[in-house]
Amino acid sequence: MPAPPAAGSQLSITDSTYRHVITEGSKSLSCYLNYPQGSAKVLPEFGNNQQELDKLDQFIRQVFRDSLIYVDSIRLTGYCSIEGSYGVNERLAKTRAVGFKNYLDNEYALSSHYPVRVNWIAEDWTELRKLVAASHMAHRDEVLYLIDHVGIFAGRERKLMDLDKGVPYKYMLKEFFPALRRVEITVNYDLHRIIEEKLHRKLTKEEFEAELAKERAEAEAEERRLAELARMEESARLEAEREAREAVRLEALRRAEEEARLQAQRRAEEEARLEAQRRAEEEARLEAERQAQQAAKLQRKEKRKMKPIVAFKTDFVAWAGVLPDFSRTTFMPNLEAEFYFAKRWSVGVSGLYANWDYKSKKQFWGYTAYSIEPRLWFKGDGLFRNFYMGLYGQIGDFNKQIDRDDASTTLTNYTGDYWSAGLSVGYMLALSRHWCLELSVRGGYRSAKYDIYDRELPNYYWSGSGEKNEFALTGLRFNLVYRIGRGRR
Repeated sequence: MPAPPAAGSQLSITDSTYRHVITEGSKSLSCYLNYPQGSAKVLPEFGNNQQELDKLDQFIRQVFRDSLIYVDSIRLTGYCSIEGSYGVNERLAKTRAVGFKNYLDNEYALSSHYPVRVNWIAEDWTELRKLVAASHMAHRDEVLYLIDHVGIFAGRERKLMDLDKGVPYKYMLKEFFPALRRVEITVNYDLHRIIEEKLHRKLTKEEFEAELAKERAEAEAEERRLAELARMEESARLEAEREAREAVRLEALRRAEEEARLQAQRRAEEEARLEAQRRAEEEARLEAERQAQQAAKLQRKEKRKMKPIVAFKTDFVAWAGVLPDFSRTTFMPNLEAEFYFAKRWSVGVSGLYANWDYKSKKQFWGYTAYSIEPRLWFKGDGLFRNFYMGLYGQIGDFNKQIDRDDASTTLTNYTGDYWSAGLSVGYMLALSRHWCLELSVRGGYRSAKYDIYDRELPNYYWSGSGEKNEFALTGLRFNLVYRIGRGRR
């Protein structure tokens, strides 16, 4: 350890060590030491300790080598990281701080020369927050929020461990926690005695504070002077280089002119590049806004999605009394149920019934239709929307009276039954989570057998039979659909 300062020694503001002591008042070093489990003794041969202790030795010898710089006190602080219980961490931080003091006393007799204070911090959340704030780790803002708003004894560590299934916590455990486990030595200088030594006289508190302010002002002024001197030297060096370049330019004017031309070209290219970059950044910003809007739209759309199990439908075209050949009759009540399975398959079963007169009872339309239709949906995402193709089969009967006049005989009335089979194509448009609109077209083969009869009340007279077979448009449907299912996962 350094000997006490010699009487009459002089301290100068031109000395860099003195300026640091006057302006800072202290100097610190952190040592990241490894310990065997359950031990607080500093072991140089354990882990990476020797390298840290060599750094400590250099620090101590540098701090105390100047006998004119007086030390007021030394503070030793032990730190622990946050994992584990607070009580265990507090005991560990304390015992390791005390163990560090014992090591310094054994190696440097520190306590015999200076007052040594031992402190400890059980969990160094302050340093952890600095490390997180300076990083680009995942969930950085959420981690900072928990550190700032949840108390240590209110479950802060548990909430960090639960965040995103522990991913951020494991990252900090590996990257940040080792930096929290340390012991720190801080040397506080006796500025009062140092200034008295320089002035060779005792100072009252007021005199010391005035002289300290003066010394610090002079130290800061010296730092500015040295910085200005360094700037001037750098400026002179740059000026010499400029003159050398100018000499080269004068000696090779043609080459310099060519260089100027190339420089102008590079500037133009740089301006063009910057303009293109500006436009690209603006386009990227607009694209980001569009994507954000699209993402919000998709999110709203996603909330409306549902994996249907069963749907119930009714056909507006049938209710309007429109037939596949676009002729009009009276309204035809109808209902269909559709069942969904295997992500892209469904089967629909429907029924239709009419047995009414219309046009002021001058015409009559009796009609039944029973249909089954398996479908294949083009999208295989289990949402059963957009386009599909199906096979259908349909049977039913009909009774058509063209001119229903109770006071006279009417001819060309038809009654019979039919069947039809073929292909269907359609499109399902989702309006909300449950409600949809569906438009479909059927086409295929249709066969009908019918009887023709005359109507002369109160009797009906058979007048002939017929059969009709054809390929035709057999159905045009516009359905209102209500679907029942479960939310998409």
